[in-house]
Amino acid sequence: MGLASRLGFRGRLIAAMISLVALVSLVIVALLMVYLFEDEKSRALEQLAIGERLTNEVIDRRTELELSRLSVVVQDFGFRSAIASRDPATIDSALENHSGRVGADFALLLDSQGQPLASTLPRPFPEITPDQLANTRRNGFTRSLRAIDGMGFEVLVTPIEAPGLRAWLVSGFALDQSLAEVIARLSGTSVIFRARSDQTEGLSSFAATTRIDDNLEQELKGASGDARFIESAGYFTRIINLGDSEPAAIQAVLLISRDATLQNYYRRAVEIALLVSAILIFAILLALVIARNLGRPVLQLASYARAIGEGNTPQAPAIRAGGELTQLRNALRDMLSGLREREAQIRYAATHDDVTGLKNRNALMQDAARLFEQGERGTLVGIRLNDLSDINDTLGLEFGDKVLIGIARRLQEELPDARIVARTGGGEFLALIPQLPQEQSSHRIRQLHELVESPLQVDQTPFSLRVTIVTMELPEDASDTDALRRRLNLTFEQAEAHPDAFTRYKPGQDESHLRELKLITDLHAAILNNGLHMNYQPKLDSQTGELVQVEALVRWIHPELGFISPEEFIFLAEQSGQIHDLTAHILQRVASDARQWHNQGVDAGVAINLSAMDLTWPALIQYIRDTFKDWHHDLARVTLEVTESALMEDPEEAMATLNRLRELGVTLSVDDFGTGYSSLSQLRKLPVQELKIDKSFVLKLDSEPQDQLIVRSTIDMAHGLGLKVVAEGIENLEAWQLLQHWGCNLGQGFYLSRPVAPEDLPETARSLAARERELTHRNPEYSE
Repeated sequence: MGLASRLGFRGRLIAAMISLVALVSLVIVALLMVYLFEDEKSRALEQLAIGERLTNEVIDRRTELELSRLSVVVQDFGFRSAIASRDPATIDSALENHSGRVGADFALLLDSQGQPLASTLPRPFPEITPDQLANTRRNGFTRSLRAIDGMGFEVLVTPIEAPGLRAWLVSGFALDQSLAEVIARLSGTSVIFRARSDQTEGLSSFAATTRIDDNLEQELKGASGDARFIESAGYFTRIINLGDSEPAAIQAVLLISRDATLQNYYRRAVEIALLVSAILIFAILLALVIARNLGRPVLQLASYARAIGEGNTPQAPAIRAGGELTQLRNALRDMLSGLREREAQIRYAATHDDVTGLKNRNALMQDAARLFEQGERGTLVGIRLNDLSDINDTLGLEFGDKVLIGIARRLQEELPDARIVARTGGGEFLALIPQLPQEQSSHRIRQLHELVESPLQVDQTPFSLRVTIVTMELPEDASDTDALRRRLNLTFEQAEAHPDAFTRYKPGQDESHLRELKLITDLHAAILNNGLHMNYQPKLDSQTGELVQVEALVRWIHPELGFISPEEFIFLAEQSGQIHDLTAHILQRVASDARQWHNQGVDAGVAINLSAMDLTWPALIQYIRDTFKDWHHDLARVTLEVTESALMEDPEEAMATLNRLRELGVTLSVDDFGTGYSSLSQLRKLPVQELKIDKSFVLKLDSEPQDQLIVRSTIDMAHGLGLKVVAEGIENLEAWQLLQHWGCNLGQGFYLSRPVAPEDLPETARSLAARERELTHRNPEYSE
């Protein structure tokens, strides 16, 4: 057993409530903590951003103050006089005094060429380039931040100008501890100044308002050259590059302690944790109270519902608590009563007909199955009312129901020994009666037929019916319910074509039906897997004897049933809705074969037969266009043959399809002309270019004068309408010569050539050409 089963209802209720409260609380706490942390972090970043602006502002204001002081020095008459004296001692004294006045940490005096005149530096001079002097001349001063001996200095270069005098004053002001403290006091951050003594070396700190420990120093050293913000374990840090050099010679580092920043965050986290703990304790107490009050009656109701579900009729439990639980108990009790009533109704409806009260098809099939299982014998009698649909349509459904009720009463009275009498749908009744010898059984069925067809009193009016009765002997004629249903329907279909009083099932009747089902199923697989074969019968020009066209003939050799005639499987394709797939498959095969012949030097058009259903296929036009889009000839070399009967099934739709095909450019031909029902006026309206005389008029053309008259008249009529004529079924030379003499355009038949496989057509074409040359050579009149 699982943990949930061991806890019981109350334990699961408590666990569910506590888990829900805990989950919601933890989610809220997590969201609050994330929000508070991000808020504190954002505040720290904002403070660092303010500190960056203050740092730049303090340094700029200090620069302005230093420039104002230096402007007084460079304009001082005594200072310029000392420089003009060119006395080194005087210049050194003046430079030291005046640099002290402006608070410079060092000063350097350069002549007009940039060469040192005097300096307060005991160390090497900072390099002043000609470009800096040029910028100083243009702007009045230049400013740069430099690292000198590990210290950061702001270096200002100002010009000294007087009549006959030009020099340069270079002053250096240290970025010292006092400046760092001023920035730290204004920004509320700790400040560290760092200097790069050599461009190839790292930065070293030279002034700081906080103690630099090893961890902080390693983080600063590990920061990339373009890093602006560092979030470490101890600080939020912003690095400010001072000056214009790359990489920066001087950096100002602003720091805010994470512990101080996150102190509020930790305090709020403790407060929220206390609040969540209080909520959880309250939820546990509440769950205990609710579980105690609800657990017992709910368990009672669960046991009550379980007993109902098992099909029992238990006593409803006594619920002390009122309200919803009492309503639930009452609802379960009412549900139990309703279930018992509906079960009885469902059981009755599942096995009975609601009009006649007889058993229905389900009940009969169940009874027949028991008969088969128990090895018993019986006779199944099937009765169909032939006129029921007409009665319902003319006299109404209510009258039809009364007829059914009357017939049901008669059957029950006439067949008291029947195992079951059932109405199995519409006007069909079935009865299982004891099996009798054939003569007795036939006599009884005839009596039943006379009784059912005798006048029936309906609403005080005598009413006669026509019925169809069939019988089957069980289990001889059917050994299972599936065979029983199938063979019963087949027997009813056979009985409709015979006027006998009743029809017995004859073994073997359903074999053709099963064959059709198998062929329909296998035809689909044959289409998909190229199981069909194509043959092509040549059509010859009657004047030249040349091969100009072939007619596509589809053949099917079934792997089990052998040769299947095209008439049979094409009919089944039409009945099963596969005709369009079959037509599409044939079109693709013909187009592919014709391309191969063309590559082998055979110049022949193709003729393809269409069924009546193809003329109502909306996708036919587009499919033909796509299939022959790269056709090597003009589309007029593609001939589509349709029969007269196909044109007459739906003349309007057929005419519209033929017009679209004509617009596409293909040649249209009326196949089997003379055997259909089309008139000359209809033929005149058809958008066709060719007539094909049916072979029944051509087979005995050499010996039947009437056939000769019909064929010759048809050729003259077709030519008068501007149509070409094709004759099929040419079996001998005499018929072929007659057709040539009468001007028939094309001919086909076994005398000219039998149908051949696609791979044999090139050889057949060569044989036909050779035969034509031989006939012409032996009989010159043959070609005339």
